[in-house]
Amino acid sequence: MVSSINSIRIWSSQTALNAFKDVSENRTPGNSASGSSSSSLADMLFSSGGGDDYEDDKIAALIASLQQTLNGNAPDADDDGSVGDMSSKAFMKALQEKLDALKASPASKAMAEAMQKALEAGTLKMTDAVAGDQITAWDITDGKQTSAGVTSVDKSDWTQFLKDRLTRDESGKFVRNADGSYIEKATGASSYFGMVGEAYYYISWAASAATTKPAAGTVTASSTDTK
Repeated sequence: MVSSINSIRIWSSQTALNAFKDVSENRTPGNSASGSSSSSLADMLFSSGGGDDYEDDKIAALIASLQQTLNGNAPDADDDGSVGDMSSKAFMKALQEKLDALKASPASKAMAEAMQKALEAGTLKMTDAVAGDQITAWDITDGKQTSAGVTSVDKSDWTQFLKDRLTRDESGKFVRNADGSYIEKATGASSYFGMVGEAYYYISWAASAATTKPAAGTVTASSTDTK
């Protein structure tokens, strides 16, 4: 005769298998949380070892995880969020990595250091003109700074956005500051255009007196760093 403990274990296994079946059949494309829970459940149920108590605990934990998934409340795998989200820690980490890379190059070191100071001061603006989004970048190493959220700006293609925003010389070329940053014609602010993660962003900050002297040469938009 099957003991009550074994009966509970059998019932738990059946419940878990039903949940596994439901999630597998109804999983939406790209839902990694469902796939991960289902795979873990299948691996655990159809493997040996670990002991009865271990199996019961694992079944209970995985059922709870699957139930969250079925309810649309799957636990986040990464609290930092996505690099594609301007308001996330992941994006700010990618921004910091970009600044570090720029600081490593003698040609962009001074500009990157100015951007770093603006980031730490909470005055570095990030704009995605194509999406119509803007945010004030925040320093994730500073416990006092947090995301202020994304605000909406007018959408524009990058060519028109840069033409409208940046200062040009008499020949039509964009003018740069001594540190290599561009100059906003309406505000005099310094700016940079390039990639953070896998997308283009326009970054702007208040220019210091040391950087407002125009560089000896000018460059066109086609020579902007886009790496």
